[in-house]
Amino acid sequence: MFIHRHKVQFYETDLMGIVHHSNYLRFYEEARVLWAHSRGLIDYQKPGSASHFAVYETQVKHLKPTFFGDDLEIEVQARTEGNRLIFQYRLRGRNGEVCSVAQTVHVPLGLDLKLLRLSAEIKAATEKEQWTETWL
Repeated sequence: MFIHRHKVQFYETDLMGIVHHSNYLRFYEEARVLWAHSRGLIDYQKPGSASHFAVYETQVKHLKPTFFGDDLEIEVQARTEGNRLIFQYRLRGRNGEVCSVAQTVHVPLGLDLKLLRLSAEIKAATEKEQWTETWL
């Protein structure tokens, strides 16, 4: 299981010190990109080294608030379904409590914005993943 850690910054909160809901998708994107990088699917030094993926669908459930200064852990699991790359995320906050769960679905696009097939390396990377359960 891939885990990304993020410390909540002041600018990610509202006037009450609670993380603004719009930042959860940012946290999940950060975790997803680091997941891909850790599997050799992205090379920051080579533009275009990974397929261009369009976000097809997002879904987030906010279960408990998180706060300025919290140390978050974001668990990431990935799988493919046809031409779609599906990620699920489980965000843990204080005391390891699950504060949010989410799912994003992505499709590969060419530079002409036409749908592509998933690459063999993406399929191979997700076949090695363990999809433990559906969190959302």
